[in-house]
Amino acid sequence: MPTVNQRVGIVQAMAINGVDAGGAMSARISAGYDEILESEPDGLEVPISDRGTQFVRGTISSQDWTEAVNLLTGTVGTYVFYERRSDVVVATGFIKHTITNPVIHNMRIDITKGQYGTVTFDFECKAADPTKTIADMWTMLDGQAAPTYISAARGGWRVTTALLGSLAIYHVTAFSFSLKLNLVKACNDADVAYTCVDARLDGARPTGSITFQDSAITASKVKAQQLLVAARATLVVTVTQSGGVAAKTITIAGVCFDSGASNAAPNTPFTDYTMPFRVTNDTTTQLTLAGTNKIIAIANVA
Repeated sequence: MPTVNQRVGIVQAMAINGVDAGGAMSARISAGYDEILESEPDGLEVPISDRGTQFVRGTISSQDWTEAVNLLTGTVGTYVFYERRSDVVVATGFIKHTITNPVIHNMRIDITKGQYGTVTFDFECKAADPTKTIADMWTMLDGQAAPTYISAARGGWRVTTALLGSLAIYHVTAFSFSLKLNLVKACNDADVAYTCVDARLDGARPTGSITFQDSAITASKVKAQQLLVAARATLVVTVTQSGGVAAKTITIAGVCFDSGASNAAPNTPFTDYTMPFRVTNDTTTQLTLAGTNKIIAIANVA
């Protein structure tokens, strides 16, 4: 019996909602049914079952972390990526995935010392009309040529400065920020899948965390305590980019620290502190994802 090798791998050339997200790391796509109905036993050994509300959703990771805000604000369109076929010549050795109407509703930036920064985002597909199924929302083409390479603005492998207002935070080893939008969806009437999928800005949840080894003491308070008692302020983190290109600043408005924890142990060289934070709004100067008073902004260092 001949051996048939139909394996694929090495996700690459991702583009979603008009944003080229280079540095592809993973594409975790799931599809199925959200409603599984089962009858009462009623004398049957195995219940009768029906299923409905088809879905396609996923979680994507990329090293092109500077595109994080663009991914959240991009116009909903398509998500395209490629996988390499095993044991097939390059000329026809790729599979092309096309996912329609992916609504991005959650993103997370992770910066860790000694590693490239990453962005991870979640999406939920919106069916274009009541007749559309999983097969329409997630299509694949075999025998494709190699896709055009998409470069990534890699970096974020070291935090060089961090400021909460005027309060400096030294020796930062990790930083994360996530923005979760309020996802609402509906499948009713003759719909096969979700024909209503909205990522609402109202009720957004911007949160994050910072880990550092700064044990400076001022007025009998270690740095972590100083952050806890500090007033709401802007957090500005400057990170190194790859290849000697301009460093980036991540500016988070309206940051408040509510708690923190220290970790001192014999098997760790220095005590570190991990402090989660959240973003709070202001009725006078309201924060928005876009516009003048941004929740988060990523820019080159001048």
